[in-house]
Amino acid sequence: MPAACNFPPVKVALPESRQLANGLQVAVLSLPGTSKAAISVRVAAGSHDEPDEYPGMAHFLEHLLFLGSSGFAVEQSLMAFVQACGGQVNASTQARHTDYFCEVPAERLDEALARLLDMLANPLLEEAAQLREREVVHAEFLARGQDPDTLVSVALGQALPVGHRFAAFQAGNRDTLAVEQAAFQQALQAFHQRFYQAGQLSLLLVGPQTTDELNELARHRGARLPGRGRQRQSPPPPLLPLRVQQLRMTQPGGVPSLQLAFALEWAPPGLDVALDFLQTWLRSEAPGGLLAGLREAGMCQGLQSRVVYRYADQAMLLLSVAGVDEAGASQAAVVAAVLGWLGFFAAAGQGEALHERYRAIQHCRRHSLPPLALALHWQDCLAADWDPGDGLSGAGQVAMAAVLEQMQDARRLVRLFASAESMPSWPAPGFALRMQSEQPVSAAPCTWAWQLPPANPFLDPAAAVVPALGIEVRVCWLPAQASAGQGVLYWRCSLAERVDAVMLQALLGVALRSLEADAAEVGVALQLVARDEGWQLSLHGPVGLLPAVMQQVLPVLLRPAPGAWPQGRREARHAAARAQAEMPFRQLLRRLPELFAPPWRECATLTPQRLHECYRQARFDGLGVGLDTAGQAEIERMFRSVAPLHTADAPAMGPAGRYWQDAVIDCSDSALLLFCPLPATDAATEAAWRLLAQFSQGDFFRRLRSELQLGYAVFCGFRQVQAHRGILFAVQSPHASAEQVLEHIEAFVQTQGERLAAIDDRALMLMAAELRRQAQTSSLQELAERHWQAHLAGLSGQHEMAVLQALATLERSQLLDAHRRLSEAQGGWRVLATAATPTSGWSSPS
Repeated sequence: MPAACNFPPVKVALPESRQLANGLQVAVLSLPGTSKAAISVRVAAGSHDEPDEYPGMAHFLEHLLFLGSSGFAVEQSLMAFVQACGGQVNASTQARHTDYFCEVPAERLDEALARLLDMLANPLLEEAAQLREREVVHAEFLARGQDPDTLVSVALGQALPVGHRFAAFQAGNRDTLAVEQAAFQQALQAFHQRFYQAGQLSLLLVGPQTTDELNELARHRGARLPGRGRQRQSPPPPLLPLRVQQLRMTQPGGVPSLQLAFALEWAPPGLDVALDFLQTWLRSEAPGGLLAGLREAGMCQGLQSRVVYRYADQAMLLLSVAGVDEAGASQAAVVAAVLGWLGFFAAAGQGEALHERYRAIQHCRRHSLPPLALALHWQDCLAADWDPGDGLSGAGQVAMAAVLEQMQDARRLVRLFASAESMPSWPAPGFALRMQSEQPVSAAPCTWAWQLPPANPFLDPAAAVVPALGIEVRVCWLPAQASAGQGVLYWRCSLAERVDAVMLQALLGVALRSLEADAAEVGVALQLVARDEGWQLSLHGPVGLLPAVMQQVLPVLLRPAPGAWPQGRREARHAAARAQAEMPFRQLLRRLPELFAPPWRECATLTPQRLHECYRQARFDGLGVGLDTAGQAEIERMFRSVAPLHTADAPAMGPAGRYWQDAVIDCSDSALLLFCPLPATDAATEAAWRLLAQFSQGDFFRRLRSELQLGYAVFCGFRQVQAHRGILFAVQSPHASAEQVLEHIEAFVQTQGERLAAIDDRALMLMAAELRRQAQTSSLQELAERHWQAHLAGLSGQHEMAVLQALATLERSQLLDAHRRLSEAQGGWRVLATAATPTSGWSSPS
């Protein structure tokens, strides 16, 4: 019987596609009820299309396009515009295409589209700006040189035949981007003129506007693009024969991993759907599957899959198996298990039941994606001429059989083992590799009892028994207009005593693995974050599924299965190693709550009995948005008693002054986060500081990243850390010290006061109006997040409205006063950095 999602059937719209007279491919998707709109533009040109003599030119051009165009100066460009209206924007350069995408409030779609298309077609490309941006690209190059995924991709390229562009250096750096040379400028202009024109572009719009309105927007803006016809991209050379098939690489930090790359070639249609179908089941957490079998045998910790290269009839599918033993025999055993599972799946995985489940998964996924994710999803699907709603098509089934056969062909497999073990230098272009080739080791025979994944409990319409948890909960239910069938839940468990957060996160993460994967299949995003004072769970997805997911998730969190404990302990031991492999910037962001943590003390070992005792004294709070009364009642039936959620205790305001905390991270770059908490919690103070953060965001990015070229990672914005609200400044630099970075931030804050004094009243009024508009047209998830964060901060339910009212009457004098209080660190300045506390001017946290 076909699987069916357990929520009212909703017709998932398909994009409507056409081609304009100038060759621009246009697709539009109307999503009535959403407050956001998204744009995705794909340029059919990437790193493999750039001139051989200038590696990284395609990626460099991607950066340059954001630096102003003939129609919009930098201050009015897409980046500044999207930041000002609270949206998001990014770009990505791949082997054979480059994507530009953004999400904005729905009513700002036309303005964003005008800027995006103008920057693609009419960039300024000023040489002085190029020289500055080259330093940013070089800083990104240095950061990526420590990124495990980047190094693995570079290493795999060394296995392909000589001349294949996958092995070429594609990031670009100070040495390859010869901005000063006339020949480089000519090549850059020629590359842009050839590929950045209508015949090479695919534009996709998603928003609440009607299909006709979206089409008119695309026609009005897109028809102005120059059209030079579709350009021929050179076909890639064959993937076989591989130059080397067994490698061992040095990868500082992280968990040892075995990378299995499969070189696949398939000319008929269906390869993309086949790869997606296969990866769905390769990543399955279900008992009897590949990942569960390897974990139970103690042979790995996790498995991920991704397509690292895809063009024409070629693909490189990579399986990353984490936590594999150093011994060659152990690695060989993992390879044998993977090949054995592939053989099993080739014979057993083509039944109609699995095909129907895959089709249901695709339906649920499209039903729950927000506009930007949906735009990116459909951009990929349209490029592959693939409708996921059809499931595994006939062409996909043929391709699936070919892919499985090729993956069991020894000539197509590259084995790469990555660990901290020191290897000799390997002559690769661009990034420095330490690697050597090895002889393969045979595996001892082993029999596996593979099984296809059982039915997803959330796709099965059978009613589940409501668990009786025997706990008390305080909850607040909020309605949501025009939620499009989506809902959000937040749950927090506050423990009476502190526990080891690393172990708690690992334990609960292991316990939830299977349920989290099942929920994701039906479009419910589940996230759990553990702290030493407890944990927080968030769910976002179809309202009809949220009660069923809650009924299965909460019992698992309260009483993890016995088997989760030993796996959790193993996972906890490797968590620190994985964290060390992250960029310092990201490590600091993850550790921001430490700024307000009480002094560290040793925690007793977490055991099932101790966790049970902690839960007996725990407090449970919840917030739900978008659920109807029936859904609310279904969740409340799990608890012994339900009381209204009242305002949490407001945290004590931190002392004024400057406090510096050394994160003790061993890295070559400097990274620093400066968090400036509010000096008071009243609505007027928060309104002024929010506007001050909005005023500073774009300027901070331009000053420290583009003008001073401090580094690739630069950010400024209003944030909440634990229960404290304030302005966050963040920078990672490959050449400036942490103290120098801080000096630049302080200088920036000082100059902002001068700009505030000079800006006209109308500009300030428009910024304040924009902040109010953003709050009043939030998405369901943004609305729920704001209410939840206000609860955690001990703020009343009326606080948000009071802030909006304060913004409406905010005067320049209040903003200047907010800047003065920020400059004087009246709420305290708190730094988390990759450096020791300076000898003067700063105190260590008490």
